[in-house]
Amino acid sequence: MVLLNTAVSSDLSTLIVNLGIIILAGLFMGRVFESMKIPAITGYLVAGLILGPITHYISYEQLAEMSIVSDIALGFIAFQVGTELWFGKLKKSGMKIVIITIVQAVATTTLVILLTLPFVDLPVALMLGAIAAATAPAPIIMIIKKYRTKGELTDTILPVVGLDDAVGVIFFGILLSISITLMGTTEAGLGFAHMLVEPLIEIGLSILIGLVIGYLSGLSARTISQGNDRKEKSLNIIVVTVLLTTGAALLFGASPILTPMLAGTVVTNMINKECYHLEEETIRFFVPPIMIAFFTIAGAQLRFDVIISAGIIGALYIVGRTIGKFAGAYAGASWVNSSDKVKKFLGVSLLPQSGVAIGLSIAAFNELAPIHMANALIIKNVVLASVLFFALIGPVLVKIAFFKANEVTEFDEKKVKTWKSTTVYQK
Repeated sequence: MVLLNTAVSSDLSTLIVNLGIIILAGLFMGRVFESMKIPAITGYLVAGLILGPITHYISYEQLAEMSIVSDIALGFIAFQVGTELWFGKLKKSGMKIVIITIVQAVATTTLVILLTLPFVDLPVALMLGAIAAATAPAPIIMIIKKYRTKGELTDTILPVVGLDDAVGVIFFGILLSISITLMGTTEAGLGFAHMLVEPLIEIGLSILIGLVIGYLSGLSARTISQGNDRKEKSLNIIVVTVLLTTGAALLFGASPILTPMLAGTVVTNMINKECYHLEEETIRFFVPPIMIAFFTIAGAQLRFDVIISAGIIGALYIVGRTIGKFAGAYAGASWVNSSDKVKKFLGVSLLPQSGVAIGLSIAAFNELAPIHMANALIIKNVVLASVLFFALIGPVLVKIAFFKANEVTEFDEKKVKTWKSTTVYQK
């Protein structure tokens, strides 16, 4: 028993030390990249690449043990997206947001399927198309918070990113069921019916859990009164809400993205403006270390051999997703008569892709590997390769989009002058 406890203690100590090194390396590389006028998120990913694929300091087995960090980080990301879905602001533009989200998701999924279909089996093309619709909210949220962006582009992209996950889950569940059937599973009819209903059950559970926990948290937030401990009380409520919604979602098979997002939406719409600003400020100062760990771990999970093996299929996926987001966002924004800057910059702002896409690719791999391992590996490899590409250039493009849209309100004047003088900023 003593030996067992010693072994467990040693493993835990190693995990804690590695986590500390990951955050420190991410923080350092983030500062380095910021000094080069590149978003810190890209630096976090590069730090992960150095610790993982390049030096092999942290093994993939050790990274797997840190999955709880990624789960919690995604919970905070989703909660932050939810806090931006204030009904008072969305009342006039709600239907516009729904139309833009659906149009850009359908356009992206369709184009990726059509481009990759000549080179892969139909089930693989369907899965790649479904995963392509997903947008990573974390880089977008971090840049919005860092530069305190305000304007129509910001007001449009936040709810679009939030609803994009809901649409993505539905697309993924339906196309996964079709893919399983096309691959010729035993009891195909039963499998198809089961998989068709499963995404609806997942969304229903997410709504139920998110609404209940969000309502209780909203009631608690309303009780916060004036005092020196207001921030502490707000932080406690936020942390408990994220942990409960994320844990419950994983436990009951709901979406770990949609559930905390809905809870954040409920809490935000139950509190007054003063409490909302307190909530926003609390998240802003508490979340960064978790986000640094999340992105650095994501970078460490990428593999160069996987990127190389993706080949032409990966390139077509990247091209199809890029054009799909641009064209779909432009078409959707034009349909609802959005401003020119939303039409022009919304698509490029939706390019980041990381944790959600990785999660969907792993889910697809787990379902399809027992049926057709080769096809399952193609899906996983292509998505991981594209995630590296979009994770590295996506944050940079989002930053450029907000600066060009003139929605940045908080920044270092010297850095901005330097940024505007560079060729990449010129129109």
